[in-house]
Amino acid sequence: MKFTTYFAIAALGTSGACATSIPSHAPSPIEGAWLMNAVHFVSEDETHSIDPAQPGIFQFHDGRYTIMWTNTRAPRTPFADLANPTDEETRAAFRSIVFNAGRYELDGDRLTTTAELARVPGFEGGVQFYQVEIAGDQLTLSMFDETYPDGSKPEWSGEWKTEFHMRRAD
Repeated sequence: MKFTTYFAIAALGTSGACATSIPSHAPSPIEGAWLMNAVHFVSEDETHSIDPAQPGIFQFHDGRYTIMWTNTRAPRTPFADLANPTDEETRAAFRSIVFNAGRYELDGDRLTTTAELARVPGFEGGVQFYQVEIAGDQLTLSMFDETYPDGSKPEWSGEWKTEFHMRRAD
């Protein structure tokens, strides 16, 4: 009887401690999954678009992100033999998709992502900077800068930005 009473009190105390130690915070407004509508590559003099976009998804959850999108205007070409693609098919497939994943921080309308996994080997630790606009179930991310892990910048830095236009997934 003594053990049962002690166990019940200990269990209640532990569950109460657990319940009070869980932080409560409002979710980020970009939390969730977003499906690609269009992509625009914009400079001062010209714009190149993929509109409508091929499949793409950006996901944000609890400080982590995943990005996967198709960087071609036409649908990706299926392998003739799904289990045994040719070298040419494999290269074309790899070139037609962009992906990375890692951590993100949202500060007002500025999103910063830091890659932990990337399509391009060596970009792990690289940082991308976005301007964020949300209107209802529409999200626009404008990537305006990027810094490689060694601190250098890509050729396009300061000349181009990439606008991702998305809608919230159901």
